[in-house]
Amino acid sequence: PPPPAPAPLRGCPPGPGPLLPPLCAPACGVPPAWAARLGATGFLISKCCFPLFKAKPGKAKRVRTIFSSEQLARLEQEFSRQQYLVGQERCLLASSLRLTEEQVKVWFQNRRIKWRKQSLEQQQAKLAKMGLGTPQR
Repeated sequence: PPPPAPAPLRGCPPGPGPLLPPLCAPACGVPPAWAARLGATGFLISKCCFPLFKAKPGKAKRVRTIFSSEQLARLEQEFSRQQYLVGQERCLLASSLRLTEEQVKVWFQNRRIKWRKQSLEQQQAKLAKMGLGTPQR
């Protein structure tokens, strides 16, 4: 009987293999230190050796939203009025800015984190001026 076909390398997709052998060991061991530098020069680097290069199955990577200055000004204005937007308010703001509700929701979440960080830094600065040191979290 013919010898059994070799098992695909760990992390490599099944199917026809690359035209050139990968730079790493056949068992997908640790690639040599110089292998990462060769990627930019056109040498073949097997994806099985570099898990960072592999795309995750399922969800596609979300594209980062770039807000216009007008959108940011309005979002900041609404945030200064109230730090939480829910339901109809978020829906109306999103539609008026031509954004999705999810984009508005995430912007407000991130802005609240930034606000808390700024507030904590201001509080620490006041305590430092008074000579009381930094507060414990």
